[in-house]
Amino acid sequence: MKFGIRELSFVVVMLGLLGAIYFLVWDKAQAKIVSMERRTEEKVKALSDLERATSGVSDVDRKVTELEEAIKFFEKKLPQERDIDQILKEVWNMAEKNQLTTKTIKTMKSQRGATYSEQPIEMTLSGGFGGFYEFLLRLERLPRLTRVSQLNLDKINGKEGDMEAKLVLSIFFEPESAGSVR
Repeated sequence: MKFGIRELSFVVVMLGLLGAIYFLVWDKAQAKIVSMERRTEEKVKALSDLERATSGVSDVDRKVTELEEAIKFFEKKLPQERDIDQILKEVWNMAEKNQLTTKTIKTMKSQRGATYSEQPIEMTLSGGFGGFYEFLLRLERLPRLTRVSQLNLDKINGKEGDMEAKLVLSIFFEPESAGSVR
């Protein structure tokens, strides 16, 4: 076989064709494959992040039910607005049962929340510290929501164990308008 110009030009054309295929087709295909692999990795990472973020969401219905039950429990502890007088009488009787003298009771401006109202009451009590301590324990065991937001204890001069307490007791209740919604 003779190797002449014709064969040489054929080999050059074939090498040129291979070079053109490499630069025009192969290089672009490889870049496209790399780009697709990168996008696939990003999507897999996003999917794993989503699975990790939503792993605790599977029991949302159960958690919502628990929260609704908790709301119902606390709403049961909210007396009606018309029952405030009875609660005040009950607190007064608790103080008397613990040998405390009620010097003053002043109702302050009530504060209204979304589904409840708060009635702060400023009280001044005097008597033995043991009785006052028992009064606070009984106040804590009341079946309704109450809070002592301020408390100031002063020793009464000349009497051992006697004190005067000035406290702000908040009673939470359900306003009449909220009660009619149910």
